[in-house]
Amino acid sequence: MSLNCRHGLLAFACALLLGCASTPGSDRCAGQTQPPMPGMSAVDNPALLNSALGQPGKGGLCAGQVRRQDAADQTVTVYRVYDSGKANSRLGRWWSFSAPQGPVAAYRAANAICPSWSQLNRVVRCQLKVGAQVAVGPGQSADCAPDPNYPPSPVNQVYVPNASPDSLLVERCEDLGDFPPAS
Repeated sequence: MSLNCRHGLLAFACALLLGCASTPGSDRCAGQTQPPMPGMSAVDNPALLNSALGQPGKGGLCAGQVRRQDAADQTVTVYRVYDSGKANSRLGRWWSFSAPQGPVAAYRAANAICPSWSQLNRVVRCQLKVGAQVAVGPGQSADCAPDPNYPPSPVNQVYVPNASPDSLLVERCEDLGDFPPAS
């Protein structure tokens, strides 16, 4: 019997019950979801988690948890490396709690980001809005043919469901310039 861990609540249950396993014989998670940051708490939001989970080879999260920014007096900073050549890429959905480190190839490999998805040439730093819910967890594998493929990543990524410029879950954003920064 095989499990189909791709859709809906079943993906969430599979991630919990199988310890990040996907379908038999596929990639397994390479890391664990980091504990909540100060000012954040774990919440139950299977729909949000499911939107962040990815199938093997497609990127996204391999497993994860949903967190909420609770306290106005404890800001949570997130960073995004983006493609300045793509409209609306600056405040997209994939972020990190850690300031990005170069070179680009190392960052790309650590986060399983295909070259065709982003040039990764600029950085922005923002704060999560109070009440914002985000999904956090290690990265899923990425098949980048004809470029190299990336295995599941132990690096935690932050999925911020920014739906549109009118519906952002980040604020007080500051452009940090080129990535990697010139030395």
